[in-house]
Amino acid sequence: MNHTPNDIPKGLPASLSLVGKNALVTGSSRGIGAQTAIALAERGANVAVHYTSESSASKASKVASQIQSLGRKTCVIRCDLEDPDCGQKIILEALQGLETTQLDILVNNAAIPGPHGAENPLDPAQFDHIMRINVRAPMLLLTAAIPHLSPTSNRIINISSIQSRINIPGFSLYSASKSALDSLTRTWAKEIALKHHCTVNGVLVGPTDAPDAPQSAARNRAREMPTAEKRLGTMEDVCEVVCWLASESSRW
Repeated sequence: MNHTPNDIPKGLPASLSLVGKNALVTGSSRGIGAQTAIALAERGANVAVHYTSESSASKASKVASQIQSLGRKTCVIRCDLEDPDCGQKIILEALQGLETTQLDILVNNAAIPGPHGAENPLDPAQFDHIMRINVRAPMLLLTAAIPHLSPTSNRIINISSIQSRINIPGFSLYSASKSALDSLTRTWAKEIALKHHCTVNGVLVGPTDAPDAPQSAARNRAREMPTAEKRLGTMEDVCEVVCWLASESSRW
């Protein structure tokens, strides 16, 4: 498909347009992932929607329908991120579904929480589950995506959490997984930036008012954290940052 300046969404500066870009957002059937997928499409990108469990199938389809209504290409991919072959499977299905040979934007959004206190017995299965999804899966996806990146202006965006920095008691395992993702982000930025014309960034999401976020003592404490507007963040706040990082405005 040939794109012209007229394809740029009305009122959007050219430097923020994603027209002609192909994106994949993991865990995009609901919450921040769904909003991010739709926001990328609103700015012109074709977006592959990913989900894991059968219970999320209808939600993923609704997200894809919204993307399609914007005139963008989309596809829906179901794949378990614990599968050691998930990277290859998801990337190849995304390319096929978007009818392209190149991927411009990878958003590693999918993650699972995991409360764990230092005095509680460690469940090895829980440890492996969290680390496979929050750490190993982004690694597998990046490795699978690299051969298919476009010649210029590629973007890898990892959705992390401020829990990698502030270390809320009772969530040491989740915090450790996000700290590992932050470390990978910084290392990848040095490893692939020049060779693959790719920026790699992390978005450390703070307390966010999302409909599927469970209420907890940690969230209640988070409401008391000092912020400029004295409120929880919104999914739209996060999406704005992700979309900017995905755009040409963040090229440097």
